[in-house]
Amino acid sequence: MKIEIGESLTSSYLNHVIGCRVIQTNWKLSGNWVVTDHEKSRAKLFYQKIINSGYFDDIFKESSFEQLLKQAEIDVLGINTTELTVYGVDVAFHGAGLNYGSKEETAQRILKKIFRTLFVMQTYFEQYNHFHSLFITPKTNPATLKLIEGLLQKANELIDDDSITIGLITNDQFFDEIIDSTIKASKSENDTSELFLRSVKLLDLDSRKEIQNEKIKVFIPKNIIEHNNKKIEGMKIGQYVQHTFREAFNQGLISIDEIQNLQNPKYSKTNFNANFEVLRLKTRSITDAVGRTRYYSKEIFCGNYYLTSQWIEPQWNLYLKWLNKIGYNNLISTPLLDSLK
Repeated sequence: MKIEIGESLTSSYLNHVIGCRVIQTNWKLSGNWVVTDHEKSRAKLFYQKIINSGYFDDIFKESSFEQLLKQAEIDVLGINTTELTVYGVDVAFHGAGLNYGSKEETAQRILKKIFRTLFVMQTYFEQYNHFHSLFITPKTNPATLKLIEGLLQKANELIDDDSITIGLITNDQFFDEIIDSTIKASKSENDTSELFLRSVKLLDLDSRKEIQNEKIKVFIPKNIIEHNNKKIEGMKIGQYVQHTFREAFNQGLISIDEIQNLQNPKYSKTNFNANFEVLRLKTRSITDAVGRTRYYSKEIFCGNYYLTSQWIEPQWNLYLKWLNKIGYNNLISTPLLDSLK
């Protein structure tokens, strides 16, 4: 079987940097899967929104929604089970720069891939809460990059949903955020089954590296996919919220009055910038008005409540302030905490 170094790199990145516990390269659907109209509804609504926007008229001119699903293939699919998040990443290595024809054709093809991956994830993994559709490539020429970025900006305006992230990672950002962070995060890993990591181990054997050290120095990127990589005690925000809610309640730090507050949508919005009340009585539905799950369903928190699963990176600061307010004192010093002081 052909092994692509780009897919191996992406797999290692999703594993060691992003924290995905399930990863598959060359993901494809099976023709035997049954997908209901309900499962398709969210993605289909977004598809209609895109083709009616006036910005992307030509991108899907030869592909209906059903055809896009049937053509589904994702270079690397990753699932972060603790965050209920799905990552779909398409990868391209073009030595002379990203090129699928003219710069206009290239830009439209990249957006089509990003959109299709998003539709597929929303359909086949609709029970998850967050979706990240990314395209990564080491080199994109400035003129092409400008067109892609313009289309991505319009696409993000249409999406207007904190649970969805789309983007292109290329040029310096590719090496800073994908290569360097993967190498750093996997320094202590001994699994030789990952092709990219094996190549890194090989380079580590080079006795000349002391001489070339200034050229090959690996650093910690400052803006490493901002929405993905903030962690405390190795946990991203969704996992950390669940962990600290359990501990704070067991320590008697969440009072009856505070539990009442956490069921108030206005209080939740003011204190956490949450679009749903943080706690919801277990006798109530865990879904919103359109049937999307908004609460962790497998565990009851604070004795009698579901905890919202809608946590995103911009809420870190607000959540940590709330923990301090209730007297939770297990916050160890980390670069993230130090940056929030």
